[in-house]
Amino acid sequence: MNYFHKATELYNSKDYKNAIEMYQKSPQSFETKPVCLYNSAVCFIKLHEYIKAIPLLKAAIKLKTQSMYFFNLGYCYAMVKDYKKALIYFNMAWSLDATDKDCEKAINLIIKSFKK
Repeated sequence: MNYFHKATELYNSKDYKNAIEMYQKSPQSFETKPVCLYNSAVCFIKLHEYIKAIPLLKAAIKLKTQSMYFFNLGYCYAMVKDYKKALIYFNMAWSLDATDKDCEKAINLIIKSFKK
């Protein structure tokens, strides 16, 4: 059984809990491990379990530098109301992809909340 493909099918059908299990069972090579960690984290985000997503995103970032990994880490911190960490990770994401308008919006929203 190809666990990664099964996990992706489950994710696409919004069965996030089972998708996480399949991503964890997926054989993980150097190339696929960060993707499995990231995809599992996104499943936790979809389930609103941000605290569970954070360590997975940090582990993925240690293996591969991707703007979207940092963005989602910033998003998790924003959702748990740790705005200083959120701002740090949104800025890191934006430094990797300055064309990402979502990063810019998130940063501006957090900065505005600090000014109040």
